[in-house]
Amino acid sequence: MRVADQVVTYVRRLHPAQRRAIKTALRALAAGRETDSKPLENELAGFSRLRVGQFRLVYRQLKNSELSCEFIETRKLVYQQFASIKELLADE
Repeated sequence: MRVADQVVTYVRRLHPAQRRAIKTALRALAAGRETDSKPLENELAGFSRLRVGQFRLVYRQLKNSELSCEFIETRKLVYQQFASIKELLADE
């Protein structure tokens, strides 16, 4: 699993209980267990979101079936902010 620097930095600022919840959800996602995840649409097609309480983690499945966690933010802000930086990720 690849995790972007923004995700690492953001999660480090959170309360320990929130950090644990996010890490637990990521482990479940990586293990293929059921999570509150769904594919995104329109300009964010190709990415999916993982819901963990008030947070949304945007990720994508890479060609080698590895997960790449791209961005995390609260629900209110995540899609606007991620859409503005998505073009940078397309080059990878």
